[in-house]
Amino acid sequence: MTAMMHLSLNLTEYGRHSGAWRHPAADVSTIPNLGAYIHGAQWAERGFFDQTFMADTPVHSYGNSSVTGTRVDPLEMASAITAATSHVGVIATLSTSYNEPFDVARRGASADHISGARLGINYVASSGDATARNFNRAHQLPHDDRYVRSNEFIEVVTKLWAAAGTDDEQPRLVTHRGRFFDVEAALDIRRPQMHRPIIVQAGSSSEGRDLAARWADAIYAGGSTLQRAREFYADIKARTAAYGRDPNSIKVMLGIAPFIGRTQAEADALHRTLDEFHATGADTISHLSGLLEWDLSRYDPDGPLPFDDLPEVMSASVSQATLFTRMGREEGLSIKEIAYRAYVGGLANMQFVTTGTPERVADTMQEWFEAGACDGYSLVAPNIGPTIENFVTDVVPILQERGLARTSYDSSTLAGHFGISRLHMGVGAEVAA
Repeated sequence: MTAMMHLSLNLTEYGRHSGAWRHPAADVSTIPNLGAYIHGAQWAERGFFDQTFMADTPVHSYGNSSVTGTRVDPLEMASAITAATSHVGVIATLSTSYNEPFDVARRGASADHISGARLGINYVASSGDATARNFNRAHQLPHDDRYVRSNEFIEVVTKLWAAAGTDDEQPRLVTHRGRFFDVEAALDIRRPQMHRPIIVQAGSSSEGRDLAARWADAIYAGGSTLQRAREFYADIKARTAAYGRDPNSIKVMLGIAPFIGRTQAEADALHRTLDEFHATGADTISHLSGLLEWDLSRYDPDGPLPFDDLPEVMSASVSQATLFTRMGREEGLSIKEIAYRAYVGGLANMQFVTTGTPERVADTMQEWFEAGACDGYSLVAPNIGPTIENFVTDVVPILQERGLARTSYDSSTLAGHFGISRLHMGVGAEVAA
């Protein structure tokens, strides 16, 4: 039996390409445009996607326009989306650095009940001093401590859910004494329907991969080449097995940014148009200098990156710095070329990009899927409305014909969409879903 791809949609108001808000299809008359989130989720459900996903960071990104610099709290938005849909799941991003486990356990259980067990949580170890100052702290935690706290955070939340009451059981008191949390509490809300919401992780560092291998049911992956995507996939599965878990219990969702057109020329034109919308008037080399924490203005823009001079990046941009430095070295790009690539597109430029007709997009997805690069895809829509509509209308039927995408929902829960029959409640502990 042919394995089927798991599909996710990264939800935004305008799209993950930073020039998308300027596209004629974008409605900028209402900010925030809540209807755009609902529209995307409903189209994802038409395509029988497993889930939608909302990224988040608890800090304002200065320098962005008022259009692209606004956002809605994902957990609140999740309830609105599930009220407007009937099957598709919603993954909400929450920070483990600037929340308390009891509050997240209570709010998460509430949203899970409201959604009918269609909620998932993407736990993020937030970084950056600017974020820390929002929460009455002078500096962020050191890198290693952020992940220690994140692991302990998820442990406490999971304990609280496991001890919550049911129709047949009274809630139990949870006593936890740890490095970051000293908790003695019992939830005043019933246990989530499937014992806990689905857990998702998106870290690419070694610590982030370990966090996913220990806790997650799915991980969002980046991979600009097939070989790197396969290496990431194999690494995640091996780490999961090392924690005593079934490697098949975690789904690797590869980010894909498809620029879709009826013809190749039309797809290329869309890609070029969005890039130019974003890059016009921008100092791309200055932007790259910020990512690499090194002033590149004194180097020949037509020459290579000064690899021997570049410092080790320790800020929140470490993943991007690593990616673009590697691209420059492996592809022989000039400073000017890598700066342009690093700037245009926003989050879309960190993903696996495919530009072409629906047939070509489907062919590429099938090739990478069957080559062992992923268990499915997270659609990082360059411009949200047209991308998801074109994908569901034109690409999904091709995948369905090939037996690679579902033609109906077999379950009403997010765990069911993932084919998960037993949810782990910590290493060595599982419960039937």
